[in-house]
Amino acid sequence: MKKESVLELKNEVLRSLMSAGGGRRGAAAESLVNPRIESRLAVGYSETSKGDFQLELRVQRKQGTAYQQALSFKERAKQEANIEEIPLIEIPPKTAVFDASAKPQLVTYARPLHIGLSVGHNDGGAGTLGAFVADADGNECILSNNHVLALLGQAEIRDAVYQPGRPDQSPLRIQHMIARLSDATVLGKSVRNEADSAVAALVEGMDHSSNQIPTGLGYPMQGQMVVQPSDDDALLESLGKDEVVCKIGRTTGYTEGRVSAVALDNVPVRTSVGNILFDNVIEISWESQKNPFTRPGDSGSLVFAKSNLRAVGLHFAGGHKRVSGRVAGISYSCNILTVLRAHNASLLD
Repeated sequence: MKKESVLELKNEVLRSLMSAGGGRRGAAAESLVNPRIESRLAVGYSETSKGDFQLELRVQRKQGTAYQQALSFKERAKQEANIEEIPLIEIPPKTAVFDASAKPQLVTYARPLHIGLSVGHNDGGAGTLGAFVADADGNECILSNNHVLALLGQAEIRDAVYQPGRPDQSPLRIQHMIARLSDATVLGKSVRNEADSAVAALVEGMDHSSNQIPTGLGYPMQGQMVVQPSDDDALLESLGKDEVVCKIGRTTGYTEGRVSAVALDNVPVRTSVGNILFDNVIEISWESQKNPFTRPGDSGSLVFAKSNLRAVGLHFAGGHKRVSGRVAGISYSCNILTVLRAHNASLLD
């Protein structure tokens, strides 16, 4: 299927959900996420070969309204559609992060700073220092998730950010403070969200190695720089079907996965403050259950294409899918260009 055709069909799915109440609107709605699990349908697409695309449909139960809708649209797509069952997608709670064992070299006090290190707010769990960015005023900042640095809206501007974060350092001391929260996307249950992200301005004189893959840790491509895609077309070139992507995260270190869908809309994500709807999400399939792409504590990791080291996303949630009776891990990232635009920022080079 041509890209224009798959996008047209995707938009038709979304219009159908809106008219059926699958994407509820209005301030009175507690959440845009459909309260009936069997009625939740997410839709995106993937590139199966050069210039050839297919519709990607996601349900939480292979029964009920959403699954019947998915089957109907698969027929409309002349079978050029893939339906998968994703029972649960969630932003890991703080307790899960505290329980997750981490890579020792990424949870220690480290100066200069580098991507992949444990960071966090004093009142939160640990997440990952995803990238170094410059904001609109030219300040050098770190980039991670809202739920890591801003605690899903509970933190305040200029709150301290620490490296390592809890639970990787006890007690935290002043010398562990590396930055102050300067901006965060506001996540809401009654709106469609596209970025779980936050930036924190580095304290004066804080040394770092920019967006280089850390050296001395045995990671592939060490010392090379992860770069920002020039535009949306360049980003999509790095997101072909089964494209290998990488990340360096506090819990699992350097890992690889494969892109299984892009531009996923209407994705229900469970959080500590309730169910939240996300659009424009990138889905990444794990190599295996023994080789997960992400675990709790990897939130905020910068995801980049192995082939050209272009940044593609900011990891924020995880889940699992059922394939032929087996459980397979899956991870979700916000589109990196959407994130950077939200903060009027750019990756440091």
